[in-house]
Amino acid sequence: MDFDRALHGGERADETPSDVVKYEAGSKHGIKALMVMDDLRGRKQLCDVTLCVDERQIVAHRLVLASFSSYFQAMFTGGLVESFEDSVTLRDVDSGAVELLVDFAYTGKLDITTENVQSIMYASSLFQLNAIQKACSEFLERQLHPSNCLGIRSFADAHSCVGLLHASEKFINEYFSDVVKNEEFLLLPQEELAVLLSSEDLNVDCEEEVFVALIAWTKHDVDERKDLLAELLQNIRLPLISPHFLIDQVEKEELISHDIKCRNLLDQAKNFHLLPERAPKKISVVHPRRSLMGALYSVCGMDSTGHSVKIVEQYDFHGGKVKVISPTHVARSGVGIGVLDNKLYAVGGHDGTNYLNSVESYCMVTKQWRFVAPMCNPRRYVAVGVLGGLLYAVGGYDGTTVLDSVEVYDPKSDQWKFVSSMKNKRRHVAVGVLNQLDLCLGYLYAVGGHDGVNYLKTVERYDPETNEWSYVASMGARRGGVGVATLHGCLYATGGYDGTSNLSTSERYYPSDDRWAFVAPMSVCRSGHGVGVAGGRLYALGGHDGVSYRNTVEYFDPKVGEWRMVGSMGMCKAVAGVAVIKGRH
Repeated sequence: MDFDRALHGGERADETPSDVVKYEAGSKHGIKALMVMDDLRGRKQLCDVTLCVDERQIVAHRLVLASFSSYFQAMFTGGLVESFEDSVTLRDVDSGAVELLVDFAYTGKLDITTENVQSIMYASSLFQLNAIQKACSEFLERQLHPSNCLGIRSFADAHSCVGLLHASEKFINEYFSDVVKNEEFLLLPQEELAVLLSSEDLNVDCEEEVFVALIAWTKHDVDERKDLLAELLQNIRLPLISPHFLIDQVEKEELISHDIKCRNLLDQAKNFHLLPERAPKKISVVHPRRSLMGALYSVCGMDSTGHSVKIVEQYDFHGGKVKVISPTHVARSGVGIGVLDNKLYAVGGHDGTNYLNSVESYCMVTKQWRFVAPMCNPRRYVAVGVLGGLLYAVGGYDGTTVLDSVEVYDPKSDQWKFVSSMKNKRRHVAVGVLNQLDLCLGYLYAVGGHDGVNYLKTVERYDPETNEWSYVASMGARRGGVGVATLHGCLYATGGYDGTSNLSTSERYYPSDDRWAFVAPMSVCRSGHGVGVAGGRLYALGGHDGVSYRNTVEYFDPKVGEWRMVGSMGMCKAVAGVAVIKGRH
C-alpha cells in the first residue's frame, strides 16, 4: 500500500495537502524541564559541576548555571580552567546566598529577607544577575529608616548600586533631623560626614540643626575628632545662623573657643551679621540649603476689579510653580502678614464693607486657618513685623483716622496690647526687622507710608527694650505702598507711590552707617506689592504699576546687583500680604 497516498486519503485535484503540522508545547514546557533537572540535581544525577563555597559543596548542571548567569556562561565556555574541572571554588561570597541563587536558577523563586538581602545582592552582582540585584535594591529601599539609612547608603556605594545609592541619599537628606539621633551617624567617618554636611539638599528647619549635629558627632569620640572640627565646620553655613545662637551657643561651646581656626570661622560669621555689605561677593556658605528657601505666600489682597479677596497662593522657589491653598475665613485687602513659630498670621485689612481687627493664623501641619484674638483697633494698610517672638501691628487706617498706634500680640497668652506709638501716623507703611549682635532683640523699622496728607520718606525704629521710637536716616524717595524686607543685615525698600507716580526704584539701608543708598531698580513699577527673602535673594511680586494690577515675580540678587523676572502668580492683585516660610511644604 502506498503510505503517503493512504495518509492523504487519495489525491484531489482541488486540494494541496500539507505534510507539516506545527506543535508548540506552551509556556509550561521550560518550567517542566527545569523541574526535572531540579529533581535530578536533588538526586545528584547528571550533575557535572560542584561549586565549593566556604565549606559547603553545591552540585549543579553547567548548562543550567550558564543559562541563567553570564558569569557562569563565560566561565564554562571561555576556555578557562574551570571549563574542565569537576569543581569550582568561589571565594569572598556567602555560601548561603550562592545556594539560594542556584536554587533560583532551577525554580525561578527566591525569598529575600532582611537577614539575607545584602549577601544575595553582593552575590547577584558577582554573577551579573541584574533582575535580582534590582529586586534586592527595591527591597532595601522599602526598609530605609533613620537608624539604617547611612549603612544602606555605604553598602550601595560599595557595590555600585546607583538606584539604591540615590534613594538612600534622598532619604538621609529628607530625614536628616532624625538620622542624626542614631548611632550610625555618630560612627560616620570624617569623609562621609563632610559630604553629608555640605549637601544642598539637607532638609532642616535652620542651619543651627546642622551645627548641633556636628558637635554631637565630635563629642562622641572627642579625643580623636576634636582636631577635625575646624575642617568640618567649614561645611556649616555659619553666617546663616542667627546672631543670638552664634553668641549664646556657638561662641560658648568649648570645642569652638579652644580652637583658633574655629574661632576665626565664628568671627567671619559675626562680621557678616555686623557688616554684611563687606562680605565677600562669592561666598558659598551664605547661600541657604534648598530646604531653607521654603515657599512664598501671597495672602488675600485686592483683585483687578477692586474687590477684596480671601484667596491664598503659594509660590515654590524651586520649580516656580504656583498653587492655591486654603483661603482665609474673611476677605482682606490691605492686610498685614507675619510669620511666627512657622505659622502665617493675616492681620486686619478690609473685607469690602468693614475695616477689620480680626486676625487669622495658618498652620502648616493642619493646612487650615483659624481665628486668634482680635486686635484692639481695626487696621487696613497695616504693617506687621515679628520681633522677639511677638507679632507687631504697626499703623494703618481704621476708616476714620490714619494711625500712629502700635499693638503687639503674644501667641502664648493669645492677647494683644498697645506699646508706644510711632512719631508719625502711617498707613501704606511697611516694616522690617534688623537684629544686632550686641542687642537682645534688635529693632523694628517703620518705613515710609502716608500720614493722611503726605507720602513719607521718613523712617523710624522701635527699641523693644526701651519701648521707644526714634528717627533714623530718611530714604531718598517718598514711598507709600512700599515693599520692605531684610537681607544680609540690610533693609531694602522697593517701589511704592510718591504722590505722583508708581516707582520702580529701590534703596538699601546700612544700619552701621545709618544711611540709604539706591540700588538697581525693579524691572517694572510696583506699589502695594509684596516682598520676601529666600536663598539670598529679594523677591517682589504683584502690586499695581499705575495702569494695571500685576502678577509677575522678580528677584534682586545683591551679588549681581540686578533684578530678574522669574515667573508669575496665578492672580493679579495688590495690597496683599506676602511672606516666606522656610522648610519644605
